Amino acid sequence: MDFNKISEHTILHIVTALAILITASVVRYVCIQSGCDTGTANLVFIIVLGIEAILYLILMKAVIFQIEKLIARRKDRNEAKKIGIENNETSSGESIHDRIVRERFEESIAIFQEYTQKSFGKYITADEIKKLNDYVELFAQEQSFENIVPVQVPPRQISNNDLYHFGWNLWNHFKNHLQDQRQECVVAWLKIVFSNLSDVELSTVKGKLTIYDTKGKISIQKSIPDYLRFLKE
Repeated sequence: MDFNKISEHTILHIVTALAILITASVVRYVCIQSGCDTGTANLVFIIVLGIEAILYLILMKAVIFQIEKLIARRKDRNEAKKIGIENNETSSGESIHDRIVRERFEESIAIFQEYTQKSFGKYITADEIKKLNDYVELFAQEQSFENIVPVQVPPRQISNNDLYHFGWNLWNHFKNHLQDQRQECVVAWLKIVFSNLSDVELSTVKGKLTIYDTKGKISIQKSIPDYLRFLKE
């Protein structure tokens, strides 16, 4: 016999049948010990078996009914929750996945804007910082640059090499979000945003994005989040 094929319900029925049989046998034995004849004891045995079987069936039906009600109630709650989520997605026009992607992208912009503040905060005014952060967001969103007022950066404090490094960090930070991942996009951004670079050739800017400069204020950072965490430690 393959015992693995015996279900839990079968085991429950066997155990219950044995319990009923033992109980009825005990009652029959008590009847015989009390002076009843064998026929009467057997009749009592059968009656007890019947009563116990009926009680067991009634109990099982009640339990099954309650379980079915519980399952149905839980199913209704899940359906209502699912409908609520679908209605929320429909009303907002944004799926959960799209919302997560959007929130992560917005967080990525905020991180780089914090880095911008750390890099230029000592050298340019708050208004220029705000302007630069607006241009960072435009770059990240790949928006067109119209009516751009260049950021004023003191060349004696921030060199062109610093601006090249800042541009590379910007491109590297957002490159996985960009449809156009070529470095030419950040080269054009640098020439538009910083008046110091307006007259520098495109090829020169691109060639110097990662130029090594020990005296620079802004260095190449492969991970802006890691760099900011380092500054806070």
